[in-house]
Amino acid sequence: MANTTWTDEALRDSRGDTLGRLPYAQRAAELIHSTHSFESSAVFGLSGPWGSGKTSLVNMIIEELQKKHSEWRIARFTPWATSDVVGLLGEFHSSIAEVLPKKKSRQVRRALAVTASVAAPAANLIPYAGSAAAEGVRLAGDALAKLPSWQAAFSKASKELKNLNMPILVVVDDIDRLHGDELLALLKVVRLLGRFDGVQYLLAYDDETLYRSMASNAVNPHDGSAERFMEKIVQYPLFVPPLLRHQQISRLDNGFKGISRETANDGSSGYRRSGLIDSYTDLLTTPRAIDRYIAQLRHHIPLLPPEEVDDEDVQLLTLIRVSFPSLFNSIPRYRKELILGHTGVMQWDGNSRKYERFNVEPLLKVVPDEHRQSARKLLVSLFPKIAKEGTISTYGSRRRQSVQHEEYFDRYFAMGILGHDVSDRKVEAAVTSASDGDAAPLKDLLIGQPDEIRSLVLSKCLDPANQPTTDAQRIQLTEVLAPIADELSTADNGFLSDQDQLLNWIANVLVEIDKETPAERIWVILRNFNSPYLRIRAWSLLEYRLDEIHSSEKPSWYDKMTGMLVDDAVADFLEHLKQGDDAETRSGIGYQVHFVLRHQAEKLRTGVSKLIESKEADLSLLASRLVSARTITGAQSDSQLSPDFEQETFNQIAPPGDDPWYHEPVQQVDPRDLSWANRRKFAAGRVSPPPSDVAESGEPEGFLTDRDEP
Repeated sequence: MANTTWTDEALRDSRGDTLGRLPYAQRAAELIHSTHSFESSAVFGLSGPWGSGKTSLVNMIIEELQKKHSEWRIARFTPWATSDVVGLLGEFHSSIAEVLPKKKSRQVRRALAVTASVAAPAANLIPYAGSAAAEGVRLAGDALAKLPSWQAAFSKASKELKNLNMPILVVVDDIDRLHGDELLALLKVVRLLGRFDGVQYLLAYDDETLYRSMASNAVNPHDGSAERFMEKIVQYPLFVPPLLRHQQISRLDNGFKGISRETANDGSSGYRRSGLIDSYTDLLTTPRAIDRYIAQLRHHIPLLPPEEVDDEDVQLLTLIRVSFPSLFNSIPRYRKELILGHTGVMQWDGNSRKYERFNVEPLLKVVPDEHRQSARKLLVSLFPKIAKEGTISTYGSRRRQSVQHEEYFDRYFAMGILGHDVSDRKVEAAVTSASDGDAAPLKDLLIGQPDEIRSLVLSKCLDPANQPTTDAQRIQLTEVLAPIADELSTADNGFLSDQDQLLNWIANVLVEIDKETPAERIWVILRNFNSPYLRIRAWSLLEYRLDEIHSSEKPSWYDKMTGMLVDDAVADFLEHLKQGDDAETRSGIGYQVHFVLRHQAEKLRTGVSKLIESKEADLSLLASRLVSARTITGAQSDSQLSPDFEQETFNQIAPPGDDPWYHEPVQQVDPRDLSWANRRKFAAGRVSPPPSDVAESGEPEGFLTDRDEP
C-alpha cells in the first residue's frame, strides 16, 4: 500500500487490485452476461461487510462486463436523493433513460415516464428525458387524465426497451445504508415496478445491516423472514471474498512499513505486534478497517518524536480507539488502577495484607463478547500489572516512555507534551551539554522549577540512556552537578528529596570513573560542593555503590579520598566548635561526626580533646552539636528540638572523665528555638560522662541522619 493520504476511495478498475479479486469479478461479469435474456430480468445481490471492498468489486465487475461485452449499458441508480416510492420511481426511470441512445430512445423514454406516472399518480411532474436538471422535460400535467393502466404502461415500456436490443445493468450500491422505510421502498421499485425484460440488477449491501434495517419494519430478522424476503428479490447471491489471514497480515505489514521509524535499538520494535497478531486479525477484518487504522497511525505517530513515546503503545491504543471507542475513552478514568494493577485498597487474605487487585472485566463490558478476549490482551500488553494473578504478560513495553508509566501516560491521549511534562529530548540535550561543561540548560530545568517538574526532570536525567560514556564527560558532568545540588532544598516530604536524587546521580557517575584516576582529580570534583556535609553525603552514597560493584577491590583513589574527606570533616567540625554559639546553624553537623567515627574516630576524639583542653571550646558546645532537630509534619511543617540526646555518639568523641557541667540542673527551653545557645541549655543536665570503656572505633548507636539536623 503506497504511503499516501488515505481517502477511502473505491477502486475504479482492476489496476489497483491487491487482493486477487479480479478472477472473481470476471466470473461474476460472465454470470451476469450469460444469464441475460430479453424475455426476463434477474437481480444479483453482492453482499459483504462495510469496508470489505464491495464498491471496488462492483467497479471491477462492470469493467470486465463492458470489456468483453461492449453492448452492455450501465445505469447507476442512486436512491439517496429521495426516500419515498414516488421519488424513487422518478430517479430509477431517469437512471435507465440516461444510458439510452438519444436518437433512438425517444419513445422508450416517454414510455418510461408514463410507467412511472401510472405507478405514482401523485407525482404530476416526473422527469422522463434524462435527469430533470439536465433537460427539464416533464410529462404535461393535463396528460395525467389520459394515462393507461399500470400493466399497459409497463408492457409498452418493456416492449420499447426490448426493441432497442440493448442489455442494461442497473447498479444500486450501499442499499443497506437506507433507513427501513426507504429500503423497503427501493426493494418495491426493484421487485414490482422496475423488472423490465432485458434489464439486470446488481445490488450491493451488507446483509447483516440490511436485515437489521428491515427489522425496523414488518420483517423480523430473528425468524428468518428477512432472508426469505430477500430471496424473492435476489435470484443470484454473490459474496465479496473475505480477507484471508495472510492477506490481513500482508496489508498490515505494508501499512506499518509506511509509518515505521527508528526507535530504541533494543530489538523491541514490532515484537509485541507479532505476539498480538490474533487480536489484529480479529478486529481488522476488512481492507477499509486496516487502511483506516493505518491512516490514523500515519497522522498520530509523527506528532511526537520517537524518543518521546513508545510507537507500539501508540499503535495498540489506536487499535483500541478505532475498534472500541467507549473502552478507549474509559482508560484515562482508570489510569492509576491500570498503571499500578491494584485499586489502592488494602485487604487481608488470611496470611498478609496486600492491595486489592484491579479487576479489568467490568471495564470490558463495553466490548462485544466476541471481541472481549482481544481487547483484554491489548490492555494487558499496555498495562502488564493488570495481568491475572499468577500470570506474566510477555508483551509489555520494554521502554521507559511507555503508557504504563505515570509520567508518560498523558502524552498518549493528548498526543503532545503538556505543560506539566518535559520533553525527553530537552532533558537529554541538557545532560549532554552538562557533560560538555555547559551547566546552563540543566540549571534552567532544575533551579526555580515547581517541585513536580524538577522531580520529573531528575527522573529523566537518571535514565541510563542519558549517562556519559567517557571519563572526561563524567568528570565534567559531576563538576556541573555539585553546585546545583547546593541550590536544591532538602525540605521535601518524600522518601527522597530532589537533592538526594541529585547526590545519587553524582555517586552513580563517579563510580564509573576509571579505578586508576588520581585521587586529587576526584577531590577537585567534590570541592565543588559548598559544604563538607554534602561532600560526605555524596561520598557515602558512592561508598554504597562501590560495595555493590567493587566489593573485593576498591578503586586506587578510594582510600586516599576517604582520608582527605575525613580530614576535611574534622577540620570543619572543630572550626564550627570554635565559633561557639555564633556558628552557622546548618544541616549536617551530626552527619559529619558519624562519617568520621565510621572511618577514623580517633582523629576526631583527639581533635576535640585538644580543643577542650585549650579552652577554645567546652563540653556544652560539643553537646549542643549533638542535639538534633526533627520536623513534625502536618498542615504546616514544624521543626523542634528532639527530646532524645545522642549519648552514644557523645561517648565516642568526648574526652573521658567527670566534669562539673554534667551535674548542672535540667533547664526548660523553647523546643522551637534551634539556636546553638538554646541547644546548650537543653543539653545541660541531660548528658552523662562517657564511660571509661567506650569503644575505640565503630559506628555508634543512635545513628543521626541529615533529616534529624536543622
